[in-house]
Amino acid sequence: MNDKHRFTFEKNLIKDRIRELRKIRHLTQEQATDLVGMKDSNSWAKIESHKSSLALSFDNLIRIVNAFDVDVNYFFHSQEAASVEASHTETLIIATLKDFTEKEKQLVLSIITAIRANKET
Repeated sequence: MNDKHRFTFEKNLIKDRIRELRKIRHLTQEQATDLVGMKDSNSWAKIESHKSSLALSFDNLIRIVNAFDVDVNYFFHSQEAASVEASHTETLIIATLKDFTEKEKQLVLSIITAIRANKET
């Protein structure tokens, strides 16, 4: 595989992860643009598009990382390695929990506690 194809794959992976985070948070592209603090309301659509030649700026990537409170590594690793997959899953869980009420978070915690207790027996 030459470098050009590898870069395209990584760029598409980053765009896929950005779209995934937005959808997990149940945000429209316009709402995500506002959350991240981007000026152009069409910027998000351009970033998510695999057809767009628009390069995602480092500044916008950092804004997305901060707004969604995720590790920057989330955008750069495929799910092939088990450790990366665990990190990806944890990131998705955390992003999903942010929208939960305190009562819903307590319910999730009780389910996790029950699963752990079941594993120990």
